Amino acid sequence: MSLVGLVSVAARHVATPAALVGAAFVAAKAMAAFTSPDAKADSARSMAGPLYETHKPSTTLQKTFIAAGAALMGFGDPTDGSHIAALGDATSNGFFGKMREQMISDPTGRRILKERPQISFTPEQWEALAKLPKGSFGHAYYNQMKRNGISWSTRPPVRFVDSEEDAYMLLRYRQCHDFYHTILDLDISVVEELAIKVFEWRQTGLPVGLIASAFGPLRLPPHEKARFFLHYLPWAMQCGSQAKPIISVYWEEMLECSVDDVRKEMRVWLLPERNSVTRAENYTAVAH
Repeated sequence: MSLVGLVSVAARHVATPAALVGAAFVAAKAMAAFTSPDAKADSARSMAGPLYETHKPSTTLQKTFIAAGAALMGFGDPTDGSHIAALGDATSNGFFGKMREQMISDPTGRRILKERPQISFTPEQWEALAKLPKGSFGHAYYNQMKRNGISWSTRPPVRFVDSEEDAYMLLRYRQCHDFYHTILDLDISVVEELAIKVFEWRQTGLPVGLIASAFGPLRLPPHEKARFFLHYLPWAMQCGSQAKPIISVYWEEMLECSVDDVRKEMRVWLLPERNSVTRAENYTAVAH
């Protein structure tokens, strides 16, 4: 069984506030002792000053406390996306090797690293998406955002990543999160967000997806928890493993393409069970 599966099996049987505190403490201790695949010594990290505009230099110990606090606050209030962003910042240093390899081995990925695009729309550009043909990726993206009452402009900046290039990769991944919702046809209930996090973890190797998907089910009522483990989790694991690397996609250039063609190019397939699940059944919602 995978690591997320092992932790999640235990999570299915625990739902008390004390367990949430304990889980956050254990996660913090584990992060403090864990050696990441491409980690560098503290002396090799920049503590002299900011490496980019939003950078907040910090030590490994400081990052551990940031991660623990963000995890605990995220469990208490999953509607605040800044907690997940801080958790992602604090736990991602040393884990960008997979994403970097994906980008430099792909022509589009190399172009993204060179051009450093950011997701941004003028009011006119945004409303133009609504006028795209039905069935286009841009039209589906616009409708998904409108339906869920979310905005492309609310993604927090990266602050605790100690490399300018790595910080950009994390920002790009973060800003493109809503495109993943669109191609996977998932909304923003907690069940669906957890499925996205599993998909992202399998794609990028960043710990934030693993942490969120392992401990997030603690907040779910029994029927939603069962739906996540029986349907969403296995699908997200397999789909995330087999899909084309999401970090090397120039999503902005695909808005006029057919959403079905985009899914075929990305090698993703939709979860059949999602069509039989009403919004009322996945009622544990989370705002972006």
